[in-house]
Amino acid sequence: MGLPLPCSLTPTKVTAFKDCAYAFRLSIIEKVPQPLSVWTVKGVLAHKALDRFYFSLPAAERTPQQARSIVQDQLIDSRSRGYAAGFLEGLPESARVRLGQEVEQLVLNIFTLEDPTTTKVLGTEIMLESPMSDVLARGVIDRLDRDANGDLVIVDYKTGRPPSHTHEQDKLAGVLFYALLVERVLGMKPKSVKLMYLRDRMLIEAEVTTHRLRAVEGKTAAIWSAVRMACETENFRPRPSRLCNFCAYQCQCPSFGAPATRRPPTDTGASEA
Repeated sequence: MGLPLPCSLTPTKVTAFKDCAYAFRLSIIEKVPQPLSVWTVKGVLAHKALDRFYFSLPAAERTPQQARSIVQDQLIDSRSRGYAAGFLEGLPESARVRLGQEVEQLVLNIFTLEDPTTTKVLGTEIMLESPMSDVLARGVIDRLDRDANGDLVIVDYKTGRPPSHTHEQDKLAGVLFYALLVERVLGMKPKSVKLMYLRDRMLIEAEVTTHRLRAVEGKTAAIWSAVRMACETENFRPRPSRLCNFCAYQCQCPSFGAPATRRPPTDTGASEA
């Protein structure tokens, strides 16, 4: 009978499938919810604060004081009615204070990576989608800039640990996926992509070339073909690795003794992005 195909492919889904097909099945196909964690909440709050910082303020007003104010407003709003309100309310006061301090530091670290007052931002949190092979490619770009020469630059914020040199290209593949969407939707090839690792104040920048975009296009088509085959055969094999230490699905994974017999409800339908 097979399993329902996702209705779109995003950089996150591509990475999830490559990291572990079984976790991909549970998360994307069966939509088994994952509990929130301090790390995911911290990352989302930092992204939201930076979105507001760059989108709502004129360049000349992008100061550390304004950044701190936005973070505090974001924390108050998220605790009262945000997506993580219940999670934040359940934390001890000391943990909430520490989380808020860490979010603020992540946002303030942007000032060591660039001068926000001279950055020309065209847009933030930009949703783009375009057919690719026989699937809808979709992505949300953290920030799209225009440099001094008028060229487009894609910026992607990261709040985790920077990759080792051997895994740097894997991380760039996700943001190059966004560059491919920009080229397809806006008709302009970005000049470069930037990964800003806020915690460690590290910047990884790469030139966008036609060769790189075609390579991403080919790899995306290959991943989609593998997803289709896995759905048709219901064969999503787990891939044990160090990432298992952070996986919420251990108790449902055959690699940890669980039976691999889950089936999604018959009315699940296609998965959303």
